[in-house]
Order: sequence, then structure tokens, then C-alpha cells
Amino acid sequence: MILTLLPLFSLLFSCFIMMMGFGLIGLLLPVRMGLESMNTDTIGLVLSMYAVGMLLGGLYARVLIIRAGHIRLFAAVAALASISILVCSLYTNPWLWGAMRILMGFCLACALAAIDSWLSETATQQTRGRILAANQIVIMGAIFIGQFLINLSSPSDETLFIIAGMLLSLALIPIVMSRKVGPSVEEVRPMSIHSMLRLSPLGVITCFFCGILFSGLINMLPLFAGAKGIEGVQLSLFMGAAVFGGFLLQFPVGYLSDTYDRRSVLFFLLLITVIASLLTPLFVDPGSLWPSMILIAVVNGVFACLYPISISETFDKVLQSDMVAAMGGLIAVYAAGSIIGPYSASLFMQFFGNNALFFFLVALEILLLLFVLYRMRVREALPIEDQEKFVIHGAVGASSLEVDPRFEHEEPVEELGAEAELVVAVAQENPATAIRMAISMAKNSPEQAGPLAAALTQVEEVDIARLFAAISKAAPEMSVHIAEALATASPDQAEALVEWLSSEQPDELSEIVVAIASAVPEQSMNVIGTAAEALVDEEPEVLLDIANSYATSLHENYEGMRPVDRAAVMAESPAVELYTRLAEVSPDQVADIATMLTDAMPEAATEVTEAYVNTLVDEHAALDEEFPSTVVDGEMTGTESVSEEPETDAEDAERITSALSDFINHITETTPDQAVAVATVLVESFPDQASDLIERLQSVKSLRGALAVDIDEKPAPDIFSDYPYDQTEKTDES
Repeated sequence: MILTLLPLFSLLFSCFIMMMGFGLIGLLLPVRMGLESMNTDTIGLVLSMYAVGMLLGGLYARVLIIRAGHIRLFAAVAALASISILVCSLYTNPWLWGAMRILMGFCLACALAAIDSWLSETATQQTRGRILAANQIVIMGAIFIGQFLINLSSPSDETLFIIAGMLLSLALIPIVMSRKVGPSVEEVRPMSIHSMLRLSPLGVITCFFCGILFSGLINMLPLFAGAKGIEGVQLSLFMGAAVFGGFLLQFPVGYLSDTYDRRSVLFFLLLITVIASLLTPLFVDPGSLWPSMILIAVVNGVFACLYPISISETFDKVLQSDMVAAMGGLIAVYAAGSIIGPYSASLFMQFFGNNALFFFLVALEILLLLFVLYRMRVREALPIEDQEKFVIHGAVGASSLEVDPRFEHEEPVEELGAEAELVVAVAQENPATAIRMAISMAKNSPEQAGPLAAALTQVEEVDIARLFAAISKAAPEMSVHIAEALATASPDQAEALVEWLSSEQPDELSEIVVAIASAVPEQSMNVIGTAAEALVDEEPEVLLDIANSYATSLHENYEGMRPVDRAAVMAESPAVELYTRLAEVSPDQVADIATMLTDAMPEAATEVTEAYVNTLVDEHAALDEEFPSTVVDGEMTGTESVSEEPETDAEDAERITSALSDFINHITETTPDQAVAVATVLVESFPDQASDLIERLQSVKSLRGALAVDIDEKPAPDIFSDYPYDQTEKTDES
């Protein structure tokens, strides 16, 4: 853990200092406005402006990072935030303070976005969770400590404003003085609210309510405490308990969320919070603060947990590739709720007294609880093992768009060394010399062989096959990696590379073809087809081996997907496409290809079976077209005299019966779970084979009687009467 975080020390230290300043100013402003005797609703409106700035910062932070760079943006927003705090010390004007609160929120959102980008660059798939947790601990710890800095001076003078400004200025130093260079950033468009509501209504609504509840409580709690006589160190303890509860409760709530149905957990949490919210005003007593501190820790702790719960609930329903966009949308939803929360709570307190803060919260909690009940009735719960894991996210600031371990992680592109860059430069003028240099480098540094080969493909004069032959000969242990790198860098030349391998290095073809097909999925069928054409005559068994390896790889990827991604991918499409491509190249092996694919990809067994059935049907139709015949007075007519006796209908029927029998026998032995579905497809296509197929299925004890529910009694048309049924209609019905 220490080794993981040590390179991030300067970033986390800057973040810690900055958040201490924001923690102090977040408590100081409502206390100071209370001392200035501002109306409660005015205080709530000023405090709500902070969320407006956070929303604007979330929308434009990445654009500004792209334009100015991480270090310059962080320096600029830290300076602006410091200025905004110092301006508040000069004039006590609610309009001015509201504008400065917008600027503070904007600056914090931009600063956190810059830090998150740095953290994401350093993180790997294995360390992302630890880095995100460490970042949240730093943020919440700094805010907690910031609550106690208010005791350094009286809130009525300017000293505390100056201290907060100094902290934000001080936060600049560790980052500016570090040697880190900001990573490249791409602009991310958030998912539309409408799209998210359609996919996950509960996730979006919970996130919105979290914004209202958390911001309403954390901003207006100092006024409530002040009205109860809680001041000085007691106020710091009271507010610190709320902040600490917001962090600490995420651990048990996360465990419960991952162990049980998340919606049930949310329901019971809201029930507990309703009770705690009703009890808090009754137990607030400056003389005995501990009961109220525990209650407020529970209330704010649950509110803070609503945010990561809403993220996990939304991620259950969106594709992994859309998670970053969905997170951006949730940040906007949360910010919208945070704008409403403080002002709405202040209105209740203005008209109904300070205790109305908690009655306001209870009303919202009950509304959310009822909505949770409604969603539990209209939508079935996901299996526990299919739920997205709970990941700690603080509701104080904008959550990371990059560090969350559930996001798709792309390893940074391996940079070429100085010598490799020299080889690429030489290749522009003299490709032959460059290749000789590359061979020498590959011998000395095999790990550079792949990136170097990929870089050289960008030179038009370099032949990809020759390049592969030269570099793989120098680093034979890296041949598969080199082929992957070449295909990824130049996918339009992948077929040419496979064609060359088929003729020059057939012994290495199988493993390399599968690697290339996996590396460039958009070219996979063409790559495998090219290899199949080269192997079909001489080594047909290698063709099946390649197809089996690639199909197994597809199946493993499919099984490893999240349920929502798996539903969107539809594994049957590549399976049928692979069968069709191979059947065109090697029609004599269609039975072997079909059985192999149903073994390797059982999730696509019925679709492959349909494709296989269509092949048998097409074969018979082709025979009828080539040798037309009619029956007149019991004798065959219309068949021309040919040197080779054409296949009769009886022989054709026997051939198809044998093929179907072999196929269903294989299915019942290797993938019995798919046997009923496969047999249903076969019977629908060849009704007169039904009795034989059912008999074979019933020989398997576990399948007896299972087929009856799937097959209706159907007329048994002569399957050799031009197949009058519509294949397209059959496929649609299935």
C-alpha cells in the first residue's frame, strides 16, 4: 500500500491542505452569517450557490484541463479560490458572498478533476480501488480537521478567512514543485438524464435525493447547532461527528450492499434514518453532547452512503463502456439536488423554526423510501452475484470520473526509448537500414520488439510481413506479441500478415491467428477466413483447432462480462458469423464445425443449430435444382443420364437423418443443458424426424419429458417438397 501511494504523496498532500481550507470555510460562512443576523433563507440561498459552482466546474473542468494543462489549471483555481475567500472577509454582503460561493464551488470541482486525472494515470487495474479509497480518506480527513480550525480565532473577525486563504495558497506548492507532468485527457460527455432515468430510475432518484439531503443537512446544521447553544469546540465536535459518520458508515453499508439485495438494504437504512432524524432534536443538549453526536453521525452517514449506492445501482443497468458518461450524469444530478437542498431547508427553518430542519429531512426520507418500495414491486432484484460492487465515494465534492475500479481500464501506451525513436526516424528515409537496426534492438531488448514493430508500420515503405519475419526471428519468444502489435497498429494489413504466415510459417499459424483475431475483432472473421482458405486442403484439422480456440476465447470473454454487457453483446451473432464463414470455406466439414461451436459456445447453441439446419436445407435444394425429378405413374422421370448417379430422395433423407442423429447425440453427450433447445430447432425444421429425436433425448434420464413442453403437434410435411415453410419467419419466431 505504501509503495502504491508513495509516488502520489505530493498530489494527496496538496489535496489534503486544500480540503482543510474548504472544510474551514464551509463551517465558517454559515456561522459568520448567523452572527451577522442574516435571515435563515438568505443564508440557505448563499450556501446553495456553492453547488451551482460545482455543477459548472463539473461541466467545464475537463475542457479547461485540455486547454491549460493540469498544473496551470490547478494553480489558477487554487489562487481564485483563495481570492474568493479573502474577498468574503472584506465585505459582508449576501450577494457578494453568493457570487464567491459559486467561484469556490467551481474552483474545487476543477481542482479535484485535475487531481483525479493524475491519480488515474498512476493507477493500474489492481491499485485503482486502493488509490480511490486513499483519496477519499484524505478528503474526508482534511474536512474533519478543518472543522476544528474554527477555534483558532473568533468567527466574527477576519483571521479565519485569512487562514483559509493561506491554506488554499499553500496547497499549490507540493503540486507545482513536483516533477509530475499531467496526463492526456479526453473530453467526456455525460449521459443524458432521460437515458439514465430510463435505465435506472432508482439510481437517479436516489442520487438526486442524496444531493438535497446531504447538502441541506451539512450546510444548515451549524445554524441548528448555534440555535441550541452549541458553540466553539462543541460545534467542531458536533460537525466533526457528522463528517466522520459520513465516512465511517460507508464500510458496513458497503458490506451489506454487496451481501444482500441493495434495494432492501436501502429501505432499512432509510427507516433507521427516519427514526434517528426524529430523535436528534430531542437529544441535542450542550451539557451532554454524545447522544446527539451519535445520532447526527448516523443520519449524515446514511445520507453520504446514498451517493455510492446510487452509483452502484445505476452501474447495474448501464454498459461498462457507458459508466464514465453515467458518472458524469450522476454528478450533474447530485449537483442539482445540492442546489435545492440548503435553500429548501432554510425556508422550512425560517417559517417553522430550527427543529424543522429535521422534519424537512424526514419528509424527504419518507418520499424516497416509498419510491424504493415502488421500484421493488415493479422490477425484480438482480442476483446478488450480479450486483455491482459498492465503492467508497465521498458526497462532499465531485466524484472521480477516472479512478473508480469499475471503469474500463486502459493500460498506458508503452513509450519508445530514445534508440527506438531513432529507428523510426531512420525508417522514414531508409526502411532497410531501420529494419536492420530494429533487429539488433529486438535481440538486446525483446520487450521493445512489439512497440517498435507497431511504430514501424506507420512508415508506408515498410512491408508488414517482412517486418514481422525480421523482428520475430530476432525475438522468437515475442512472436505472438509482435503479431498482435502489428495487427493492432495496422488492422487493414492483418489479413496480409496471416496470408504470409500461412505460406511461410504454418507451424506458428494457429496461436498467432487467434491472437490477431482477438486483437482486432472488427477484422476477426476475415483473418480466420484467410487462414481457413490456406488450411482447408492440406490441414483441415488445424482449421478446426483455430476455430475452436477463437470460439473458446469468445466464450470466456462472454462469461466474464457483466450481465448487462452480456445481454447487449448477443454472443450468438459472432458464433453464427464464424460458422457461416467457415462453412463457405470448408463445406465438407460443416457438421464438425457446428458441433465444435456448440461445444465451445453453448450460449449460442440454438443459433448455430439453425445455421447448420439451413446448410442441410440448402444442400437438398441445390440437389433438387441440379437434378429435377417428378414422379409419374410411380416412376421417376425428368432425370438426365449422367455419368454419376444422382442422390435419390431416399438417400438424401437417410443422409440428413444420419447427420441429425450424429449432431443430437453429440449435443446430449457434451452439452446436455442445450439438448432440448437444439432438438426443438431440429424438430421445427424436420418434423418427420421428431419421434427419432425425442427417443434419443429420452434416453438421457435428466431430459425425459423436457422436450414435450417445447414442441407442439405439427403436421409433418414432406421435407423434400421444396420446403414450403418460410425460413425467415421461422427464425423470427424462434
